[in-house]
Amino acid sequence: MSDEEEDYMSDAILKGCEDVKPGLYKSSKEAQRRIQQAKQEENRKKLQKPLKVIEAEKRDEGLNKSLDSTNKGFALLQKMGYKPGDGIGKSGEGRREPVGIELKVNRGGLGQEAERRKRAKELEVFRHQQSLKRKKLEQEAQHNFRENKMSEQKQRSILKYLKQSQQVCEQLDENKDIREPLKLYYWPLELRPVPAAEETEEDADVAEGEDEPEINEQLGEVTEYLRTTHLYCIWCGYSFDDAERLANDCPGNTAEDHDDL
Repeated sequence: MSDEEEDYMSDAILKGCEDVKPGLYKSSKEAQRRIQQAKQEENRKKLQKPLKVIEAEKRDEGLNKSLDSTNKGFALLQKMGYKPGDGIGKSGEGRREPVGIELKVNRGGLGQEAERRKRAKELEVFRHQQSLKRKKLEQEAQHNFRENKMSEQKQRSILKYLKQSQQVCEQLDENKDIREPLKLYYWPLELRPVPAAEETEEDADVAEGEDEPEINEQLGEVTEYLRTTHLYCIWCGYSFDDAERLANDCPGNTAEDHDDL
């Protein structure tokens, strides 16, 4: 290699080469120019509105513009003494602005919009009625739930008082040497007399309590029996000396009569 020839790997050769890498612009000025053109095109598209939009804007602008003397009808009103802003009519109680124009821009029939509003109103009323029905059903369900809970609690309370009354009745009857209850359900089930062997199967079923009344009726009968026979009140919890003291000192023959005690 001669001294006059430059080394192809030297910095001088590399600096003179143009950057032609794939995907990059040949120069920074060219890149800036293309970016600027892209931005201008994007702004032009944003500013350019569709023809329908332009027509709608111009139409709305014209409809919202107040009438002036260039309108023949308005000019005639002014000649007859009308002043802008006043109501029409002798006393000025009439309209101040012309009747609005409602443009139809779709392909539906003339009664379609009214029918659509009617159906929308009917649907709204139907949904409101359904909402009221749901609320009513929820309230009824809650009420029934509370009633059932109260009924269950009341039944448990009645059953507890009935068992207490039956136990007291058996003890007081025994104290008076009464060997059998006046009615089988006056005594606890486990203390009732065993039916004789000669009794039929039907009699045994009756003895087991198939025909017994409801527990609230049983409680009323047992407590009344205790009051009349033994002068005893299950809610007061003791026997009175005589019927007069029972009538004067005991509020009554129900649990409700003793609530205030």
